[in-house]
Amino acid sequence: METMYHPKEWHEAYAILASGGAVLAGLIIVATAVRADQILFSLHWRLRARNSTLSMITIMIGSNFVLLPQDVTLLGVELIVFNLTCACLLPGAVIVNELRKHEGLPIRIPVLAASFYLLAAAGGVSLIVHWGGGLYLPFAAYSAYLLSAVITAFALLMPHPKSSKSKKVS
Repeated sequence: METMYHPKEWHEAYAILASGGAVLAGLIIVATAVRADQILFSLHWRLRARNSTLSMITIMIGSNFVLLPQDVTLLGVELIVFNLTCACLLPGAVIVNELRKHEGLPIRIPVLAASFYLLAAAGGVSLIVHWGGGLYLPFAAYSAYLLSAVITAFALLMPHPKSSKSKKVS
């Protein structure tokens, strides 16, 4: 179980995560483009497409931190700072905005996304103190995020009704 604190042992796993993030970012962009005429009318779907695409990019960046040859403590600090920043900027902004303005957006998906980033940051703490899940934590968080991105891409491809403001009265 000591391998959880040795990034060299995780090279292939994090290379796959980085590649998966790149592929899914492209898939989400294509899915959004296919339904752009419908997604543009929905704040929920616009935010979900944007945040999912940016989150896949953050998975690529976070995975690359693990792939870089560096001290484990420095890697832990990078994972903490990077994932907490992402949690605040991506899903955190949607959650705060909805709680303040009450626009009727569901916040369960942004809360779940924020929890993935917090789990990845906890992996950074674990690397520093050599206690806990180590690199299993960011791997689990990023893998769960990849799965949620597949679900988002599928949902983006489904037909979406236009908002009531854009519907014509017959």
